[in-house]
Amino acid sequence: MQRIGMSVTVGVLAACTVLLNGCAQEGSGSSVPAPSEITSNNAQARSCEAPLGCSEFTSVRGSDAAGDVAWLGTHPLIVSLRRANGERILSVRTPCNYVQVEVSVNDDVLTPGWRTATDRGCKEPTGSYQAWTEKLFDQPVQWTLDGDTLTLKNSHATIELKEN
Repeated sequence: MQRIGMSVTVGVLAACTVLLNGCAQEGSGSSVPAPSEITSNNAQARSCEAPLGCSEFTSVRGSDAAGDVAWLGTHPLIVSLRRANGERILSVRTPCNYVQVEVSVNDDVLTPGWRTATDRGCKEPTGSYQAWTEKLFDQPVQWTLDGDTLTLKNSHATIELKEN
């Protein structure tokens, strides 16, 4: 009985080996792209044809209904806007996480669509900075670019950023 069990086990292992080797052969119809395909597709999908080009801007000051938001100068936000796969993506690096917001641009207004954020479990006070930043992009944001100064403004806050 033990011999039969061992024969079955060896047979199953041999069959699995043949099947798995067949999956790994070139031309097997795998849809997983090669690394070079991923790189070339990403290079083609990203574009600087956004209102802010491919520039990055760092917050230097800001205010909200409560007054001066000092941390915007000491723990700045870093903002950029790029076009990827037909969408404009506003990327915001906060003191703790990253926020990406898909936006439509109509004249001087950025209207938010979908939003995603990393979640590293920030300690205070940076956790509240993250929530404050996400609230800013819950509603349309008016933007103005004057030289190297970008201003973002809505009913939640006004932020002044400088081009890096």
